[in-house]
Amino acid sequence: KQWYQRRVRGLEEYKIVGEFKNILELELDLIPFDHDLMTLENPASFKEIFVEKDDSCLFQVARSLMTLQAFFGVIPNVTVLGESAKKVLEMIERMRQEVPATDKPIVPKIENLILIDRRIDLMTMMSSQVTYEGLIDELYGIKNTQATFPAAAIQYEEDVQETAASKMVALNSSDPIFKEARDLHFNAVGLFLTSKARQISAAYDEKKDAKSLSQLKSFVGKLPHIQAEKRALEIQTSIAALIRKGLNKQYYDSFAVEQELREGLDVEKMNTFIEEMIYRQESLTKIIRLIAIQCIAGDGLRPKLYEFYKREIVQAYGYHHLLTFDRLEKCKLIYMQEKNQVISYPTLRSKMKLCIDNVNEKDPTDISYVFSGYAPLTVRLINWLTQGSQRDGLTYLDDIVKYLPKPCFGKKQKNAATPQERSDGEIHTLVYFIGGCTYAEVSALRFLAQNHPNKQFTIATTKMLNGNTLLDSIIEPSPRDTIPDFLT
Repeated sequence: KQWYQRRVRGLEEYKIVGEFKNILELELDLIPFDHDLMTLENPASFKEIFVEKDDSCLFQVARSLMTLQAFFGVIPNVTVLGESAKKVLEMIERMRQEVPATDKPIVPKIENLILIDRRIDLMTMMSSQVTYEGLIDELYGIKNTQATFPAAAIQYEEDVQETAASKMVALNSSDPIFKEARDLHFNAVGLFLTSKARQISAAYDEKKDAKSLSQLKSFVGKLPHIQAEKRALEIQTSIAALIRKGLNKQYYDSFAVEQELREGLDVEKMNTFIEEMIYRQESLTKIIRLIAIQCIAGDGLRPKLYEFYKREIVQAYGYHHLLTFDRLEKCKLIYMQEKNQVISYPTLRSKMKLCIDNVNEKDPTDISYVFSGYAPLTVRLINWLTQGSQRDGLTYLDDIVKYLPKPCFGKKQKNAATPQERSDGEIHTLVYFIGGCTYAEVSALRFLAQNHPNKQFTIATTKMLNGNTLLDSIIEPSPRDTIPDFLT
């Protein structure tokens, strides 16, 4: 495997390969992060698949799906969106041929599998998230459902003697407050936390109203839960305050430019904004995210503009970024328009209703709230694919599919048992993002499930990413910051 060869070469370079008796890969499959979220946690998956053209990660995806099907039955309906998704399906079909057929196949507990190549929707990956969990990931980074914050800012009564410089906080369903707040738009979080504070205060007041022994006993039984909620509330209130401080004028200006680029407004004005960011030598990651959004919205940059951005960035940030641009072009994040090219994004934006005006962020009715008016293309497609009775193909989306990266098709797996009809009519869909997934997309899918009782989604991905972490794997580091490849 390329993975093995890279590590051995690195060990040989440092002349320590002889110190190891055996060098083996620890074959980890999907790691459950929450009740509806699993990940392979391969941080270099996007780069490996789309820049280095290394299919090792696709094999991991196929193997993880074979493991799931061994427990929950062969998923009968598969929808493929993109080239890497097609490769994964082909690997699964070959693996299934190598496994002897059973007389009594397991009745499938999952009706649909949607395999999504990340390049189907790079716009969402490059856009800044505005959900509570998404903003934590953007500003502080969530690693393995945990984030690290300044200890002085995360205070609660039981831990006033904290002396460490930073504090790690678990961010998953075990925190009752975070579980409810994570998928909210950040503008709705303050109102939610205030409401929770009143509820907890009212729960404590029950002690004053307890007049009998049975009432007091009832309160004592609830006390551990109330105390746990109070502590969780204090932590989440502190985190929300930190996020609020991080949303400065610079952030809002950049976010406004993102919105205008997605909507195709005044591109020349945006060029000037990006140019000024380069001259001020602001974060290169932030600059590339904006250029990528501009590129995707226009199905490429005009050759003159592409060369201008490339020249200015190389001169301002270093010549090693010629390699960065080469990688960005390989994975179709930043590239030049071709002659007679069909412009597809404006059509998709219109037909799929990706940009929505006047979104109610505090009481949303549409998934576009996760980006303050932009609906992730991936989730729009998933919603349409799971509507009605046609779940085994894309024929009813022909008018949309022709604007997406090929191939896109639906297929029934051979020798799959018939799913058992559920009394509530619920349809279970496994969505697998190949190349990474954002927390905003997870929030949008949860929103769909909450508002459509017959839909249940489980999300799997190669890695939870945002625009920053994806670009970190692509941007060429400064020569003085380079670390050995085998340690990455």
